[in-house]
Amino acid sequence: MKKNFLKKLAAGFLTSILLVGTAGCSNASDSANSNSSKNGKVELKIGTWAGAQELKEFQAIVDKLNKESKDYHLTIQSIPADYYKKIQTMAAAKQAPDLFWLSQEYIPMYAELGVIAPLDDYIKGNPKVNLNDYFEGPLQVGKVNGKLYGLPWINQPVMLYYNKTLFEKSGVELPKPDWTWEDFEKAAKALTKDTNHDGKVDQFGTVIDGWPPIATWVWTYGGEIIDKNGKVRIDEPEAIEGIKMLNKLINVDKVTPTKTQAQNTGGPEMFKTGKVAMFFGGAGDDFEKQVGNAFEIGMTKVPHAKTEATFSWIAHTVMSNNTKNKKVAAEALVDLTNAIHDWKILPPTKSDLEKVEKIRPDKKYAVDIIKESAKMARGFNNQKQQNELDNAIWQELYEPILLGKKSPEKAAKDAAEALRKILGQ
Repeated sequence: MKKNFLKKLAAGFLTSILLVGTAGCSNASDSANSNSSKNGKVELKIGTWAGAQELKEFQAIVDKLNKESKDYHLTIQSIPADYYKKIQTMAAAKQAPDLFWLSQEYIPMYAELGVIAPLDDYIKGNPKVNLNDYFEGPLQVGKVNGKLYGLPWINQPVMLYYNKTLFEKSGVELPKPDWTWEDFEKAAKALTKDTNHDGKVDQFGTVIDGWPPIATWVWTYGGEIIDKNGKVRIDEPEAIEGIKMLNKLINVDKVTPTKTQAQNTGGPEMFKTGKVAMFFGGAGDDFEKQVGNAFEIGMTKVPHAKTEATFSWIAHTVMSNNTKNKKVAAEALVDLTNAIHDWKILPPTKSDLEKVEKIRPDKKYAVDIIKESAKMARGFNNQKQQNELDNAIWQELYEPILLGKKSPEKAAKDAAEALRKILGQ
């Protein structure tokens, strides 16, 4: 859950390489994925960025499915480094895995370029798929032009972690689920201190260094960056109000380390070492294990203003348009995705939320609050130019605010102009 995770590759490179390789890719006869049979089963490859221990755990899931299925045999294609660059290269050569993982921001582009296939016709009537059981946030990011291109396997909302020990030691009221941004601001100011009296602040209320996303403030103030219809709205009053609070925390209250300080040490590291009292992290982050007995960790929902909302890291299993036997591939996709719901926190389905404590016993203290956040968690209204859009938001808005170089109004105006240019509005 690191900052700027959307900025993985230049969008121009992505577009050019895929346009060259995906022309006519809907024709299955052109596919390099022959889906040859093995012991009467269709051979399928599943692409994943999992590596090391995560790969071992994923392999156990695949082994179990292979043993149970009469129709398919899955082989893992592990790409732990340069995942998207390699997936794009394989797609251009029509060698993409039959199934693979995609983070939410890539789905619109892959769908519109024909790299991945819509699932609607293949999962219709499948008793193992209940789309009504999925939370709207994670399911929605898999839809492009009314068609469903993936099934989500994780819905990891941003939560507010806090150092309970530090709060109690400082006599500051512990965060509550109904906290407003004003409540958050008050606590952050009280916890920002020069503890060794050398004239320099060495303990901060929070850390904002490009993470969490701008949406954390924009959405909770009732605004949007880009709405469901693709309209740029980041320069509207509600969005600007959220950006004003972000700016106030950074440049007026100064409750966060500077961009350089935070990035030199690392926001998560500053939280783990007690230098930061509150940290915005994913529900599945393992701070509890890393901190150990150093201090007691608490967790609650992200503060709000007009509405409750939180960004969620969402990933889907998708199907290559070049896979030959789409019916069997879709069957494997469903089985695989459902199995991951028993492995990864948080499952994107309502019925599976009860598994959270079993999957991660260390989260027992926060299960109820995590479940509440899961219900309101969402992704961006992603566009096919999402990487370009993210770069523009960073360059025109987030970084200038971090450095105190633009007012909220100016930053919002400049970002909006850049986004509209990219989208042709």
